[in-house]
Amino acid sequence: MLEQLRYVRLPVDDLAVAARYAMDVLGLEPIDRTETIATFRSDFRDHTLVLVKEARAEQAIGLEVRYPTDLDAARFSLRKLGVVAESGTPEECAQRKCRTMLWFRDFSGNRIELVVRPLNSGWRYFPSRDAGVTGLQDVMLRSTDVERDLSIWRGALGTTVTDYAGDAAYLAFDGAHHRVALFPATRAGILAVEYGVENVNLLMRNHYVAQNLQIGILHGPGRRPASDQLFLTLAGPTDVMFGFVAEGASRDPERRPRQYPAGAEGLCSWGSECRIPEFGGSADGRDARRAASA
Repeated sequence: MLEQLRYVRLPVDDLAVAARYAMDVLGLEPIDRTETIATFRSDFRDHTLVLVKEARAEQAIGLEVRYPTDLDAARFSLRKLGVVAESGTPEECAQRKCRTMLWFRDFSGNRIELVVRPLNSGWRYFPSRDAGVTGLQDVMLRSTDVERDLSIWRGALGTTVTDYAGDAAYLAFDGAHHRVALFPATRAGILAVEYGVENVNLLMRNHYVAQNLQIGILHGPGRRPASDQLFLTLAGPTDVMFGFVAEGASRDPERRPRQYPAGAEGLCSWGSECRIPEFGGSADGRDARRAASA
């Protein structure tokens, strides 16, 4: 059912600070800007990051499906699980630049949006700086009940669990090892947003750029045992982290899910320092996140 990971929408307290982070740290291309919304592009998609400063703004991830009938099928499957799905209003569809949409909350409370025919750009992607970004790669979500949320992702949305790290689950629906990962947590929310870069050289260059900009390095550089991705995780302007990833294994539909250890041991085969509490790292990672938005 799912075709692509399309975008992430994040509420922010200071739109100017968050927009500057998107350009200076991530190197994304600014697309639209109003007093309350800023959108950014990373590839062929019209936008992959939306920053919103509105009283009712909430976090959301957008996933593309091909036909309106797919929305009908999703609504039916979600209803069987006891999940209520709502159609997007014309205003919501206009903001997301799609023909139609359906949204719902998983059992943890994360908002998931399914969109039909979201807009692509016919113009070449022109980054704010040469970060080597190739596109939006994956999103990590907090889950208060991973197994219960998996009933939605596997049953209603048709994703496949490729691997586990402790109770965290990696989910695939195309050729990549994963596009979504669920991590056990005490609250809902987007944990991290990751952008792909061309190679290890670009990953390390972004590491040095982050250091020069005094952005908190929360995990990495390292390599993930499950996906074989090189990764670098940074503090963001809110409590959502951002990261760069390179290389990585493709999804093998014939291979069964593997189990890796919980915590930092199962998330980095290089043993890089982890400052992310949700990954089993030290609690001072929260201080690093606050420093990034100062």
